[in-house]
Amino acid sequence: MSSRRGFTLIELLVVVAIIAVLIALLLPAVQQAREAARRAQCTNNLKQLGLAMHNYLTVQGTFPPLVQNGSFNVWGNTYGTPGYYYDPWPLDWTASLLGQLDQMPLYNQLNWSVSSGWAGFGSLGWDPQNTSVLSIQVKSLLCPSENITRPAIGPGTRRNYVANFGGPANFYAWSGMLVPLKNNPPFDYCGTYWNQNSGTTFGTAGVTDGTTQTAMFCETLIGSLPIGPISLSATQRRGTYQWQIPVANYWDMGPQGGLQAMLFYRTCNALPGTFLSKSAVAPANGNIWLASNAASCLMWSAYNHYMPPNTTSCAAINNFYTTSYGEFMDAIPPSSNHPGGVNMCFADGHVQFIKNSIQYQTWWALGSRNGNEAISSTAY
Repeated sequence: MSSRRGFTLIELLVVVAIIAVLIALLLPAVQQAREAARRAQCTNNLKQLGLAMHNYLTVQGTFPPLVQNGSFNVWGNTYGTPGYYYDPWPLDWTASLLGQLDQMPLYNQLNWSVSSGWAGFGSLGWDPQNTSVLSIQVKSLLCPSENITRPAIGPGTRRNYVANFGGPANFYAWSGMLVPLKNNPPFDYCGTYWNQNSGTTFGTAGVTDGTTQTAMFCETLIGSLPIGPISLSATQRRGTYQWQIPVANYWDMGPQGGLQAMLFYRTCNALPGTFLSKSAVAPANGNIWLASNAASCLMWSAYNHYMPPNTTSCAAINNFYTTSYGEFMDAIPPSSNHPGGVNMCFADGHVQFIKNSIQYQTWWALGSRNGNEAISSTAY
């Protein structure tokens, strides 16, 4: 009489162990495949932004400004105080490109004579006319690798893509692809900040370094809670907070600005993990996709080429404002959840992955449109 032989306990445990090992080997590969797909979609989003910029250039004969003119600033009864100066928060480059991003219905709803209206969702009473557009999420402005679905500020709409406003201001401020329009006197967003590179309009002829070697757009992680101050080692989103370093920063020094730029760079790079961020405000990166401000809030819609990707955002000790939202002389690096770097769209529209390990000299050179730097194509 024959008998049926089953699995012994040892055999069963061996099979389970083999299956567990196979799963452990397979899961990272699945995650890598998913991240590769997300990164490809992010690349496509940036390509669409680059195409929109060139379509805008074809129609308007110039690239759009970083932020619109603030000539609608008024004195009024804002906040219940007669004569209080009205902070405009004008529409930014994203609003300018809506018509080229297949968002013409949104573009047609915008009122260009007033501010972006983002504070209509709060209690400050700023212009509410554009809040209907601001409350709509544009999917192509989001990176699929972003894991924050609710920003720290605003109505819940957000963006992951920001515009390059230049290399270190120590050489020349506003040397990037998008610069703000000058305000009408007597009011000026930036006080003495303006130089020959600001308030200008230009097309590809103004990019003397070459459109293939000048950055136009990059990524930023969404600013999220907790509200600062926070230690450097306590967050993986260092680019969304700011750490004020004990170094004053100066601008428009020309080639002589190299020593000052290096001092700022090295001090920022050497901060200890216990160092606390600048002020008790929620990080603003990408929180309001329609608004910007050229004075003290560049992190909302812009970045610069000072500190390399996914490093620390540092503020100079001689900042004019108390917020930690980024001024033009600060280091405002791009950031992403892509392992090892960020996607970047160049001024000619092509997109390339830039590693976190890029040399600072190359990173600085990619940020300026007219710095006359020589960059090897193998350097990035």
